[in-house]
Amino acid sequence: MIRAILFIVFLHASHGLYAQFHFGFKTGLNFSQIDGPSEQDDAGKDLEDWNSSTGFLVGMSFAYQFNEYFSVRSELMYSKKGTEYEFDGQSYRFFRDNQTNILSYGQSRYSLRVSNAYIDLPVMAAGKWKRLELAGGFYAAALVQSIGEGSLTYTQGRTAVLNNPVDSIRYTLDYNYKKDGPGGADFGETFNVRVDNRDVTQPQTTGAYFDHTEDNGALFAPFDFGLIGELSFFLTETLYLSGRVQYGLTDITRNEADLSKVRVADDNSLLFRDDKHRNFTIQACLGFSF
Repeated sequence: MIRAILFIVFLHASHGLYAQFHFGFKTGLNFSQIDGPSEQDDAGKDLEDWNSSTGFLVGMSFAYQFNEYFSVRSELMYSKKGTEYEFDGQSYRFFRDNQTNILSYGQSRYSLRVSNAYIDLPVMAAGKWKRLELAGGFYAAALVQSIGEGSLTYTQGRTAVLNNPVDSIRYTLDYNYKKDGPGGADFGETFNVRVDNRDVTQPQTTGAYFDHTEDNGALFAPFDFGLIGELSFFLTETLYLSGRVQYGLTDITRNEADLSKVRVADDNSLLFRDDKHRNFTIQACLGFSF
């Protein structure tokens, strides 16, 4: 008899505990960009634009329901964020091979799609009223992949010493920010550039750190942290739509690897930027909770 009573109590307690915990799945789209200061030319004109890019997210959600109005929720998400990067204006190029290292000044145009994949861990407190739920908190994220694709066109170049014209050139950009090394490029396909009356061999496709002369590590930081806010509308008891804003608080670019595209130092060595760039993301999601 005592065992039967204990068994019934255990079942009721287990049912109550299960009712407090909710699990679910979520998928959706990211509309993200990188916010930060632009490099400027000698006249003070901004040369960089960081525009919105579209990615996706997918993952699981976990919630503890204190009552019908209040809960705490966490998620484990795979989330692709990034930006459409443009640079257009005053710039420079070093033309290096086994025999020469020639500096030139001209105009560069970069067009680059940056895609960073993160494992996101949001933690939020949520309040629900009827079909609406408002949540806020913070997120931490670990960078698992960082790539970029695009092109670079260099025009109106003249060498720094002799002031001779340099051929206009176009590179294909194929970046892996986590794996590429200094001077890295695909030399399977090359072309020659006429610089100070000699031909300098250049790769058609360059890596993320082709212009670097030493290993300064990856451009994008391995971790991100920021604030998060979300508004959800429940279509049923378990199915919901949500809109979310993530605002990063940390600098996602490492100054040691953030190479200036505009100018070099007085001794013609490379300059690196001391500024901050942050992730900003708007998410539209469809979720299911049970």
